[in-house]
This record gives sequence, C-alpha cells and structure tokens, in this order.
Amino acid sequence: MCQGYDYECEYESGASNLPTKRPVPSEEPSVRPPEKLARLASPQSTSRQTTDSSIPGILEPSKARYVGRYSSIAFPLYVGVEVQATKLPRLHSFAYHSGIRKEPPCAVTHQISEKIPWNASRGLIEVYTATIHPIFGFLDIDTFYARCEKHWHGQPQDMAFEAIASGVLALASLLNGNLDQDMEMWLVLHAKEILEDYSISRFPSLDQIAAWILRAIYVRCTGRPHATWLTTCTIMHLIEATGLHHTSDFMLQTAGNPALRPEFSNTIIRTAQVATCLHIVIAFEYGRSIMTVNRKTLESNLQSTHKGDLTPQMCSLVAAALPVALTTRDSADITEEILSALEKVVKIPVSHDFLLLLKADLALGIYRRLRVLDSNPQQIPNDRVITAGTAALPAARRLVSQGQVWWNIVGTIFQFACALLAMDTSSSCDMLVETMDTLKFVVDRLDTHLAREALSTARQLARAALDKKRKGVEALERVVGPSPDATAAQKERPLPQNLSLSPTLDHQFPFDLDSLWAMEFQLPL
Repeated sequence: MCQGYDYECEYESGASNLPTKRPVPSEEPSVRPPEKLARLASPQSTSRQTTDSSIPGILEPSKARYVGRYSSIAFPLYVGVEVQATKLPRLHSFAYHSGIRKEPPCAVTHQISEKIPWNASRGLIEVYTATIHPIFGFLDIDTFYARCEKHWHGQPQDMAFEAIASGVLALASLLNGNLDQDMEMWLVLHAKEILEDYSISRFPSLDQIAAWILRAIYVRCTGRPHATWLTTCTIMHLIEATGLHHTSDFMLQTAGNPALRPEFSNTIIRTAQVATCLHIVIAFEYGRSIMTVNRKTLESNLQSTHKGDLTPQMCSLVAAALPVALTTRDSADITEEILSALEKVVKIPVSHDFLLLLKADLALGIYRRLRVLDSNPQQIPNDRVITAGTAALPAARRLVSQGQVWWNIVGTIFQFACALLAMDTSSSCDMLVETMDTLKFVVDRLDTHLAREALSTARQLARAALDKKRKGVEALERVVGPSPDATAAQKERPLPQNLSLSPTLDHQFPFDLDSLWAMEFQLPL
C-alpha cells in the first residue's frame, strides 16, 4: 500500500486503534485485511496528491467486479471500517435507484448445440486453433475444448460460454468457409444477442471479455470502422470493470473463493494484453482516441502456452508502435518519440504473414501521423516505411492463395500504394509497380466489391499522379524549348523510300513502319 502511494513505510508500535478482527459470515464478504481499509479511510492517507491510476481500488473476485476507492459502491464499506462496525456492509450498489421496476429476465437460450452438430463444431475448433489462436492466443484451448464437449453432450455451460463458442465457430468459418453464410451470420447474431442481454451483461466476467474479443475480430473482418472501434471500447470498459487493468498490488480484495482470484494467471494477463492491443490497432488506424491503457500490462512478457505461439510477437509490435503520450508536450518531442516508435516496429522480427501485414499497418499508421505532425515531410524516413510495406506484399499473396482472408489482406497493400504515391520519390515509384501488381493479384482472387473498389481507387490516384507529372514536364519543356541536338538530328533524318501502304495514301503519309512496330504503348493503370 505504501508503494502505491509512494510513502515511506513506517508505523508506531501500539498506536493502532483498529477493532479486533471478528469472524464474518461466509455470505457477507469482508475486506482482508481491514487495517488496509482503515488506513485508506483515514484523512491522513490523502496527504500527498495522487492520481486515479495510483489510488487502489477494490476487487470482489467472486463477482469479478472492480470499483475505484472513490466509488459510491465502495463508500459504505469504508464508512463501516471507519465507524468500527461489527458487520461490514458488502460491496453492493445500495440505493442506486428507487427500485420501482423489476429487472428484465434473460431473453436468450442455449441453441448452438442444436444448430450445429458436434462433429462439425469440432472441425471448426481445429481450424480456429490452427489459424487464429496462434496470433490471438487468449483462450485456454484445452479448457475450452473440454467445456465444449460438455456443452454439446448434455452439460450446458453458462451463456457467456455459449457466446465464446459462437464466436470461435464464426471466425473459423470466416477463414475456412466450412459453414454457409446464413449459419455463420446466425452464430454472429446469437453471440451479439447474448453479450447485449441485460441480465447477462450486468455481471461482467472473463468469459464475456473473451466473447467480446472474438466479436471485435469478426466485426473488424466484416464490418465498419466505427462499429469496430465501439466494440473494442466496450472490451476496454469490461477490462476495467473486472480489474484486469491493474495488478493486485493496486487492489484491495474482498473475501472470496481463492480459486476465483487468478490475478497472476497467464490467461488473465493474455486476455488483458490481447484486448488492449486489438483496441490500440483499431483506434490507431481509424484515427480515434485510444482509451487509457496500463503500459505495465501492455508490455508484460507473456509466457508461451503452446507451440507456434505468436501472441507475444503481436503484442510487442503494438506496444512498440504506441507512444507514451501524444498530448500536453512539445510537438518536437512527440515527433521524436514517434520516429523512435517507427524504428522499433521495423526492427521487431515476426514469423507469420498476418503479422507482416500488421507490421506494415503500424508503420503506415506512424507515417500518416508523422505527415500530420511534421511540417517538412521530406524529413520522414520513408525507407523504413517502404521496408515494412515491401515485406507485406508476398505475405498478402500467400495468405490469399491459402484462403486466409484476414482483415488487412487488401487494406495494407492499398494503403501502401497510397503512401508510395504520397512519398513521390524514385524509390517509391519503383516500388509502386510491384505493389499495384500485388493488389491486382489479391483483388482478382477475392473478386469482391470492396476489393475492386480499392483497386479502382488506387489506379485513379496513380493516373492523377501521372497527369500531374506530365503537366510539370510540359511546363519545363516550354521553358527550355526544343533541344538543339534533337532539332538537327530531325533535319538530317532521311525520309523512308520504299513504303507503300495503298495507292491513295502512298503520296500523303510517309510512315516508317519499322519504327511504328517498335513503339512501346503505355496502357493506363
């Protein structure tokens, strides 16, 4: 507690006036130890100015509920300690409203096991384990699989788990196509209905956070930017509500089942870290605000849970790309910090095609931000951005050939093409040819409206850039005039002698047929 407040830890022997600890009924959670709450309730404990992030809150593990010290929910508990109540009030929303209406009951039921047989579900779980779990490894797959077997064989799990199972199967179908689109959409809407049900959402849990992460990934792959950002914001609020944004050093814990207090569990840390990274990536690329994150959680080292675990690589990329702060400081300092972030992102090694695309996304996001902050775009290290973007080109080709349609398989290449046109350098123009070829390759394989629209837009921008350069060249030619050497050579060039196209045109147009066949035609992009 003293570390949380930056106090020197000291006390006077025998000076405590705290009441003797009394046994508390099991149904009424108490605070362990009460001395800590008494210290916090004391006016002297606020002698130093603190911030919200340094003030400990209260975690009730039995309900996975976290509230700040200044919460009205926690205040009766603190008052109980202060007045030395024999029975401390429980952590509860006393008098939150007048209670004139009943809360609505749960409106959804277990249906997934009736809609999709176990054999088909098991195959989709294997697809998820092989394609999505290596990158977004926040689920304990062994535990999840065991619970699925129970869920499909007469032992239904809770509704939050039904939402997780629906999200897993929907994402696996999206990247594999084993289900028809109507059934896949039913899974998505079924999970959404569960997560938004009042009776279920009022008790936040780790399972709910997991289900929301799955939903956010699906919405990012198929939906709109605003809806995706809102979904990730919901996840961040749930992380705060369950206390995953703080370590136990900054929380007082009410009594509860020790098995429900896995604050140091690798799964807990992974869930918080993956959710935070997903929110940062989506907010970063869309230009929306990033909610306050705990950098200690974001940058904590994850323990590998399975072979081919790439989640630490994904998290390290996002952590490197996020500057510490972007406000209340000098713009030169912000620019320097963003440049440092770009260097870090480019140097981080990754070993998956999706992560190569994500790495390019982050580099392009930093590039766009630098263009806004820096009044002199020529100072931006374009070579770093080109390096990251170039590595993404073969990655996109491989992913689309394998049928793994991740959300950025088109967008990364399109944004890279836009960045190359904006750079307008010889190296960027050279790279533009391969980039446009890759974009066309991906679009031809997908053949969707959004993909074709991206290709058409990229070609329009390239055509506009070409017209701009032509106007510049024409202006320079008018200034310089024709070259003396070229004029002399044109005068000395003999006319063709033995050219006969037709009796009528023979004496009108002296064509050089050999030169005509040798011409190179420039087709529009």
